[in-house]
Amino acid sequence: MWLLYLIVTTKQILRSSDKMLTEGQKNYLAKLPPERAEEIITVNPYDHKTTEVAEEIISQIIATLPEADTRFMGASALGISGQNDVDIYILCSPEMKDVYLSKLTPVFGEQVKNKWQWFKEGIEVSVYLSDPSDYKFQEQLKIFEILKNTPEVLREYELLKQSVSRKTYKEYQIAKYEFYNKTLGLS
Repeated sequence: MWLLYLIVTTKQILRSSDKMLTEGQKNYLAKLPPERAEEIITVNPYDHKTTEVAEEIISQIIATLPEADTRFMGASALGISGQNDVDIYILCSPEMKDVYLSKLTPVFGEQVKNKWQWFKEGIEVSVYLSDPSDYKFQEQLKIFEILKNTPEVLREYELLKQSVSRKTYKEYQIAKYEFYNKTLGLS
């Protein structure tokens, strides 16, 4: 019974938010496996250990690819409440992807679903090769820069994240997407 309520509630949220999401966002949410969509997300206070872990990983990347433009992004990079995970993006043009993969695979192992992912000191680490010309990445970078440089928007974002703690991943993503779209003037 509870699962049925959860599914109906999530569908209602999606319908009410439908106009506030881009087609790409709707497609991403529609393709989520049910176990991921219904996973309960916990938002925790910022943990400085995430920054230490990120710095170690970035050092490994720079030692392997000194020319790489590497970005630590996400809530941990902003020093705010979040899932206390580490998201690192290596900017890489499609022409250089095979070169970067050949150098990074011996360091991080094989990619799964276009990323490297593991736990270090209890912190989930994700490393992505991202095409800097990709519009989704450009939007992500814009949002990150706005949050980093606008304290009142950052505080509003942190409060939003805290308000969706203990919600499903899908509900969490919808809330974040709506915030991003509002901040970028897309809704």
